[in-house]
Amino acid sequence: MLSPYIRLRDDCVLCQKLMKAKNENDFLFDGGNHFLVYKSPFAQKWPGALMAVYKRHIYEHSQIRGNELLDTLQSLVCLEKAIIKVTKCKRINFVKFANVANHLHWHIIPRYYKEIYLEKCSWELSDISKEDLYKNIEPNFFVKNQNLYANLKKEYTFEIHHRESSYFGCALFLRASDKNIRNNIWKLSLDEIIKSAREKPSEWECLLMKRNYFDFAWDFIGGNSDINEFPEYTMIREVKEEVGWKILHYKEICRQWKQGTIKGFVYLAIPEEKQYMDDDPPRTPCDEVQTVKYFNLCEIINSNHFSDSVKGRIKAFIDKRSDFLSIDP
Repeated sequence: MLSPYIRLRDDCVLCQKLMKAKNENDFLFDGGNHFLVYKSPFAQKWPGALMAVYKRHIYEHSQIRGNELLDTLQSLVCLEKAIIKVTKCKRINFVKFANVANHLHWHIIPRYYKEIYLEKCSWELSDISKEDLYKNIEPNFFVKNQNLYANLKKEYTFEIHHRESSYFGCALFLRASDKNIRNNIWKLSLDEIIKSAREKPSEWECLLMKRNYFDFAWDFIGGNSDINEFPEYTMIREVKEEVGWKILHYKEICRQWKQGTIKGFVYLAIPEEKQYMDDDPPRTPCDEVQTVKYFNLCEIINSNHFSDSVKGRIKAFIDKRSDFLSIDP
């Protein structure tokens, strides 16, 4: 639940709550790497309300470490989804106060369809009794779900295990500009292709797809990983889905980072289909792909028509850097 290396404070009421969680009547479950989950004080009026208490003694969101920020947000969203599913509420009040207890924590509060004061914020209704708040709701409305918090834990666990992965995997397809070299590429090993392309990048080209959605930009063929899917298998799956090719050989060439966290992996890939090096390679139609085209490696780096990610991947490959930082997604 709590790492022995986490420093908590004796003079903080929520630090004490974390240390004594198993003995706290309102403790519900461990939310994972970043917070413990309790029944919120707001649950007296809004059954199903939860309080997530951060496992380190910090005050603000801006103090969350960069490599923990995304996972923390995703976990909080999973809490929200669980509350919506179990309570079938109309909306969620999601708040961070920390005015009394100066320790980062959140209250996730369900708001129900037939509340009298639904247009007001939950913290504005401290003087309104529960009876007055739910005049329009049948008396046994909240009695129906006796296993409310057990079900919330169950749904949260489901959401955590099925949330979308934050990683991606994409393929770098290369061909030589010289057709004589291109026709003999099948005789070269992956390492020989990498060595040649790095030594003479102006003589090699990369295949990009033009997205048929979002910003219609040129990008590598690939996509986001499914839950519990390794990025290399993501790359193989996405290539099959987007162009219909089966990958024969591949090798990781670089990893893309953003805000202190690995975003994805780039793999040099060789498909079974030898026509992949054609100017207009045969491919399976896909709604997400408008077209595909080869571009010279140096042209990609020096052009303003390509995103920071695309240029960064190519430059990292040429410069023999296994890791690089990106600005855009």
